[in-house]
Amino acid sequence: MLAGEIYDFLDTIAPFGGQAEWDNSGFLVGERKASADRILFALDATPQVIAEAKEKGCALLVTHHPVLFSAVKSFTERDPAYLAAKAGVAVICAHTSYDFAPRGVADVLCEAVGLTDVCASECGEFRIGKTKPVKTRAFAERVGKALSTPVFTALPEKELRTVAVCGGAGACFLQAAKAQGADALLTGEAKHHEWLEAEALGIALLCAGHFETEHPAVAALCSRVQAAFPKITCILSDQTSPACLG
Repeated sequence: MLAGEIYDFLDTIAPFGGQAEWDNSGFLVGERKASADRILFALDATPQVIAEAKEKGCALLVTHHPVLFSAVKSFTERDPAYLAAKAGVAVICAHTSYDFAPRGVADVLCEAVGLTDVCASECGEFRIGKTKPVKTRAFAERVGKALSTPVFTALPEKELRTVAVCGGAGACFLQAAKAQGADALLTGEAKHHEWLEAEALGIALLCAGHFETEHPAVAALCSRVQAAFPKITCILSDQTSPACLG
């Protein structure tokens, strides 16, 4: 199995051509002819993850966040892309292409927290699902248990029936979610002014961590590729959240 074949498969389930204009999803490091007999899957291509790929004999790394995002003027020994090339590890990144795709990041998150009747938003960049009537505080407890993480909330006593979902940094969709009838928005992180915006709009906001809301989709992608190519070995990285309490 070759890295180019894995890229082509990912392109069928989460088309790279459908990524956001500002994004940089795609085949970013290495060659299509690189071996894909062992693949490591991770949220980020950090130096530690590159070392893990090399240690575990994985010549291909598939990540959600791009290893290269904007114009690069230098490569040094600290740059993950440089380290990957030096280690002979090819890197494919499926970011917003996977965010927007069916069975992508938001769909996996909706399933994890028990939402039903899930549908795509009008813009296609987040999902909207249903829940039995529940207060924000209680729903946050459900999310926290499902993702093993603390959850921060705005409007904790608001009753929820319809929840918008966007993994990672999705608080920018507060107004769109409100306009489409959502009582709450579940995402990974929010800026100070977005917490204030949620209160002003009267829509509950729940933040469960950037890593925590996207990592389940990385695990799901690992399993999906493994199922499609049973003769290769797909490995979920040992990577953990860079944020911790205490």
